[in-house]
Amino acid sequence: MKREHKLENEKWFKSVIRHTNEGGYYVWTNELETYIIKDGKMVGSKSAINKIKNITTEDFHKFLVESN
Repeated sequence: MKREHKLENEKWFKSVIRHTNEGGYYVWTNELETYIIKDGKMVGSKSAINKIKNITTEDFHKFLVESN
């Protein structure tokens, strides 16, 4: 994926984080993944986090947390 596309994806996910209340959920229906917003980060399963990592730059990965 081209860098400019990854940057656009980052804009989308930053918007999700900004507009979702603390403890709120974001459901990525096309990928059947659910994330919880906690401390300004997206928390999800290993699979869920890897899906976002695949379409964003490493700079964005600091906003992603794998749940236990």
